[in-house]
Parts: sequence; structure tokens; C-alpha cells
Amino acid sequence: MQRKIAIVGAGSVGCYLGGCLTANGVDVILVGRERMKKQLTSHGLQVTDWKGRDATMQIDQLQFSVSMESIADANYIFLTVKSGDTGCTAESILHHAKASAVIVSFQNGTQNVATLKAKLPNHKILKAMVPFNVLNNGEGQFHCGTEGNLAIEAKEGEYASLVNALEQAHLPVTLHDDIEGVQWGKLIINLNNAVNALSGIPLLEQMNNREYRLVMTKVIAEALAVMKVAGIKPARTGKVIPSWMPHILALPNWLFKRVASATLKIDPKARSSMYEDFALKRKTEIDFLNGEIVSLAKKHGIPAPVNQRIVNLVKDAEQKQSGSPMHSPEFLNSAIKNH
Repeated sequence: MQRKIAIVGAGSVGCYLGGCLTANGVDVILVGRERMKKQLTSHGLQVTDWKGRDATMQIDQLQFSVSMESIADANYIFLTVKSGDTGCTAESILHHAKASAVIVSFQNGTQNVATLKAKLPNHKILKAMVPFNVLNNGEGQFHCGTEGNLAIEAKEGEYASLVNALEQAHLPVTLHDDIEGVQWGKLIINLNNAVNALSGIPLLEQMNNREYRLVMTKVIAEALAVMKVAGIKPARTGKVIPSWMPHILALPNWLFKRVASATLKIDPKARSSMYEDFALKRKTEIDFLNGEIVSLAKKHGIPAPVNQRIVNLVKDAEQKQSGSPMHSPEFLNSAIKNH
């Protein structure tokens, strides 16, 4: 049976998921800002990926709304809004969604579902995770530059209509009985969002530079140490094992490239979503990424100076609103060493 999906927060990830689903005949309503509506009205929606996906829809083939009233008949509501907007979005869902609508949180960070459950106690809310990177190339074109299966906290056989819709749209899904470890594993990977945004260069170029990787080694090693004190065990996402990352990142270039090529596929066009935030002069999710490590450390009475310094650098760039500061790896290594 066909089920209607509303995607609330139709930015890069939301438009990509919505475009893939719409191109495969799924009934999807995208809910986003007027700026995005104008972009799609002018150019249509094109979704591409590193494997060769290429689908284009004109505005008359899409359903796009700037009003939350449009979610009234949705069976599933995908949340792809930034974590800082979760609370106010939940209040809108409370007023406009039907009680049977299932909320699926495809958001960064680990605290969104708790916020949603507090504000939407009568809705079924699913933890979920998007492992791949999506870049808004402008003019309605959204490109997925890295690999990975969507993750949803559900038992095998549950939410079959949702899983089938995603699978038919070539968005493979892995179901997990408990996704918390996977979310923390994704958070470990997402700690690179800030470093990539601060560097201002494509993700593959940054990852092929050992000096930038040594920055990441320090950021991730500190995060893993904080999680260990907190009793949190980050799980692998795809082929990436979090506890191995500091060691792999520190490898010499020739060996890193050999190991990485078997671990993670990265398109040369890929950049972090935080880089896009800088470019568009938007508030980032730094408080829910590296900031979450800092908060967890404070909760357990231990320092997290490396991640705190990264948070400070991102917030400084946010305030300046001049795009990426294009920091060199030497600058970043010096900055985190001295704080």
C-alpha cells in the first residue's frame, strides 16, 4: 500500500532523499524554506551520486510546501532539520500531523529523539541515521558523495512499507534493534565536518593530506576517551570502526590511501554540510557535534580542550560570516596544541 512521506527540513539531505523517493514513484511532500522553493521552481530537482545515479524532476513533478499544514495526511514524517530546530519543529508537528504519523529522525547528534519524545509523547518516533554526505551544488542539484546504508531503529519486518519505499528508491536500509551505538559511531565520523569546513577544501583532498588527518586524529582520540569514561561504545557504521580511526588517520599517505580505498568511497566533489553552512552564512550544528563531546566531558568532570577549540573556531567563523576561514593544517594543529 502506498504511504505518504513528508520530509520536514528540505535542505541538502532532505531534498536528496525526497528526490530519490519521488523519482521512484513514492508520494512525497517536501517542506522547506521559501529560498529552496524558489530554487526548485527555477531549476527543478536533480539528484546524483558517486555511483552514477542521475534523476531530474521539474517543479510540476514535485510537491513542495513552505507550510507545516501540508504534513496533515502524511503517514511518515522524516525530520532532516538542524538539531537546534528540533524543539520548535516538534511543536509544529504536534499541531499539524495526525496522531498515527510515525516520526523518523534522520538528524545529526544523539539528543534529538529525546527532545521529540518529550514534546510528542503520543507519536511513534524512530531513531535513524544518514551515513552519507550530500552537497547542494546550487540550481537544484544535490550530489551524494559518500557511501553507506540508512540506519533505522526497528525490528526486522516492522515498517515494511517505509523500508520497501526506501529500498525501491535505491536507498538501502539497515535495521537495528538499538541504534544508540551507531549514532555515536556516526558522531565520531561527523567530527570531521568542522575540520573540513574550517579547511575550505573538498573532503577527499582534505583526507589525502596527512597534516589535516593528524588534526582529526587528536579530535577523535579525545572524543573516544570521553566516551569511554561515559561508558559509551560507539558502533561501526558501514566499514568504519571508530576505535581504529585515530590509528588509520595517522598512517603515512601511501598506506592511508590503500586502507581508505577499501574502507570508504569518497567522491572528489564531496564536502561537509558545515562547509555549506559557512558558505550560506547559516548557523552550524557544531553544538551537536564537537560540542556534544565537550558537554559529555563536562558532565563527567573531565576536559575536552581539543574539541572545545574546534567549537570556538567554528563559532568564530560563524560570527564573521565570510565563508570558510580556509585554515591550513599547520594553523589547526597549532591551535589545538596550544589550547
